[in-house]
Amino acid sequence: MAWLDDWGPAIDAGEMRLPVAMAVARYVTLHAAGIATVVGAHRNEDESEILVLDFRTGVPQRPAVELDRIEPVGIAFDDRSSSPFVLMLREDFPDTEHQQLVPEGCPAAICIDDRPWEEAKLTWTPAELIERILTWFHRAARGELHDPAQPLDPFFGYSPWRFVFPASVLSGKDGVELVGAINDAVDPNVVIVLPLAALAKDAGTGRILPIAYEVPPERMRRLRKAPRDLATLGAMLKDRGVDLYSDLRDRIVGWTGVSEQDRPRMNASLAIIVAMPVIGPTGTRPEMVDVRAFMTTRTVGEIGVALGVLLAAQSTHSPSGFARQVITTDPDDAALAACGVEIAQVHVAFDPDRAAALSGRPARDGRKAVMVGAGAVGSHLAEYMTREGRFDWTIVDDDRLLPHNLARHTLRSPQIGLRKAHALKDRLNSIFTLTGPTVVGAAIGCDILKPGEHADELALALSQAEIIIDATASVAASRHLADLDVGGRRVSVFFNPSAEAAIVLVEAADRAVALRDLEAQYYREVLQHAELERHLTAVGERFAYTGACRAVTNRVPASRVALLSALAARALAEAVDRPDAFIGIWSIGAEGQVTPTRPAVSQVERVTILDWEVALDASVRASMVAMREARLPSETGGAVIGVVDTRARRIHLVEALPPPPDSVGSPTQFERGVAGLGDDIAAKEARVMHQVRYVGEWHSHPRRSSIRPSETDLVQLGAITMDLSIDGLPSLSVIVGDTGITVALAELKMNTAT
Repeated sequence: MAWLDDWGPAIDAGEMRLPVAMAVARYVTLHAAGIATVVGAHRNEDESEILVLDFRTGVPQRPAVELDRIEPVGIAFDDRSSSPFVLMLREDFPDTEHQQLVPEGCPAAICIDDRPWEEAKLTWTPAELIERILTWFHRAARGELHDPAQPLDPFFGYSPWRFVFPASVLSGKDGVELVGAINDAVDPNVVIVLPLAALAKDAGTGRILPIAYEVPPERMRRLRKAPRDLATLGAMLKDRGVDLYSDLRDRIVGWTGVSEQDRPRMNASLAIIVAMPVIGPTGTRPEMVDVRAFMTTRTVGEIGVALGVLLAAQSTHSPSGFARQVITTDPDDAALAACGVEIAQVHVAFDPDRAAALSGRPARDGRKAVMVGAGAVGSHLAEYMTREGRFDWTIVDDDRLLPHNLARHTLRSPQIGLRKAHALKDRLNSIFTLTGPTVVGAAIGCDILKPGEHADELALALSQAEIIIDATASVAASRHLADLDVGGRRVSVFFNPSAEAAIVLVEAADRAVALRDLEAQYYREVLQHAELERHLTAVGERFAYTGACRAVTNRVPASRVALLSALAARALAEAVDRPDAFIGIWSIGAEGQVTPTRPAVSQVERVTILDWEVALDASVRASMVAMREARLPSETGGAVIGVVDTRARRIHLVEALPPPPDSVGSPTQFERGVAGLGDDIAAKEARVMHQVRYVGEWHSHPRRSSIRPSETDLVQLGAITMDLSIDGLPSLSVIVGDTGITVALAELKMNTAT
């Protein structure tokens, strides 16, 4: 064919020099004569070679596409370590799926392998090449070429240009002038689109102006030939419902000025971005969009001249070098054909929507989240979730970044001395394109417990939040956030003192099980599971980062912080997508193994007595009921430990203890013993860093008895009250019977028992 002769003169196949070409010719001659016949070869001035074969396609009588039984095939090889290129040399070869995008005039090229050549050549053989070509023919004949997971017109050819643009370019809703800039002088073919205002002042030359078009789905057909100039690109788009010339004429007129500041725009190249819906072989509606960019080799001003709307200025009266034509003329087809275009690999800039898609989620999570605490845990947590397209953030922390923080924080040395909240805000926002949404809208540099002048700003952020994340590792801050009269769902994420475990507590969506309830249930998990015995008591090796006695921190490797934070981020993300409350603990062993603990969350009942709120969850209730059932018909009982917050006047029951061994019970009475009880309670308190304490007693009533306190019960309650009043605490008595549970509370006030 003429194209082949123009490409390079014919040579005998035995004269080929490239080892891969010679190997394929030898294989076909010796081992695949029944599949293909060597016809000849060609070599061009670049020393590339094409082996020409007559290929027996093995098509059936009624193939899905018009394939001949023998097709002339050219296999192009070069010495630049690129994969062989398979050309269909028949001039009227049918248009099919799974063909390469090639320039006008080039024969059709089939795609037989989408692996990078550096990977494919590890196992490449001439036999595999011939087998892949034969398989392509067989699939084409059966109409089975289409793979729904990839574009119908894949382009795997080499392009020096890599073009990064925000998805908003396609919508045209940015409202700001965008330009393309080179980010790395070492690799000047990577072009990043950013707002003109963000362009460096010294970047006056080499500017690229991006414009975008979207082909209507009903006008889209598979793109077979790659446009090589503006004329063929315009014709291709016009055939698909986009009038490129008309739009460019209007844009260029609007861009044109006569001052020196207009010169960079007139001397810029165009990046014409085209979004083409991928239509399935049966005409199905698009489920994906194939985006390509075409870079012009001529400037905007020169294109304006070719389109008949500009004149090249012949004097210094137009420093920009161009002026508008008073009377426009028709486009100059020859001039437009002389304006080459180079196809560019397109990369959509990273934005929250892209982040969500790459994380396997259907859409970004735009819920408003306030995170309190921007330390090691908070910085990692927010970064991981931001990179998954989750949340619009407000960050609250009054702490400043110090050198020792860098051992396990996501921030860097240039931010030392800055408030962590503000520095983290800038870091998270910098993850995404400058033209995308701001994911961290505010950073508030204040103490959550003493906001001072930031009180109103903080209150507004918390009132608007749908999720409030405590990453402070402070019990006081966590409880303060839990008690705020705002609607957001509360979450707490922290490490244990030795930083060997991560803990995630997530409220129920309706807050029926709240953060304080989860705190109490977390303590019970630590108390009742042997594998968590040292969970809160183990303390890592300490490191003094200044001379102050309190200026110490743990020696914790950054890799462990990252691992625990990643586990916490994953759990938090999944938990806030479900309505149920959640408790999760992940412990790292000495060999790096991760042990998850996922306790069931118990529903909670609340009762208010004497202005104290007492919370009793289903697990504590069930344990008392079970111990009563085991001792019937006798009465039984024991001590009760719980979390007491005197300032908030809240008591959360954590555990009902079994009767000490010296207890005595009968069908009519129960006397709780004392053997080992003091040591047992003291050990439990120490095991959870004294976050629980003795709060009172529980006992059972026999069958068919009232669960109201008896006179004896009231006397005992009064005695307990006298003891607990020393600490300013009320005393509690829980009675378990056939018909349920009664909670009684007594408090000593002004030397009077109530």
